[in-house]
Amino acid sequence: MTDTGHATTDDAAHDLRIKAYFTVFIALSIFTALSFIANWAAHPQQGWISLHTSFAIILGIAVVKAILVGLIFMHLNFDWGKVYFIIVPIFILGVMMMLVLMPDIVIAWQPGQHPLEPPVSTTGTR
Repeated sequence: MTDTGHATTDDAAHDLRIKAYFTVFIALSIFTALSFIANWAAHPQQGWISLHTSFAIILGIAVVKAILVGLIFMHLNFDWGKVYFIIVPIFILGVMMMLVLMPDIVIAWQPGQHPLEPPVSTTGTR
């Protein structure tokens, strides 16, 4: 085997992923700094923005950061086909579990009764 010195398709894909990792790392660093700046600007001594505005900014930044981490570092944009077959059955099983357990929850609960107390007999006997 001789090395031709040319980049293969795998090398190019690897370089793009590494570049994406570093780009997202820089973006996460900038978004973290923006979160700290928004928190600092809402401090009572500064008073540039209100606490609610600061909360909205920080929450929006947190959502963007979570999406970036999910798509790039957790490979959701590369391996969505594999992840899809894992997540969808879990959602179906979760809904089925709620539906199966719902009658037990409804039957066991009675208004005015503490859940840990034994049920009161209506016939006068236990």
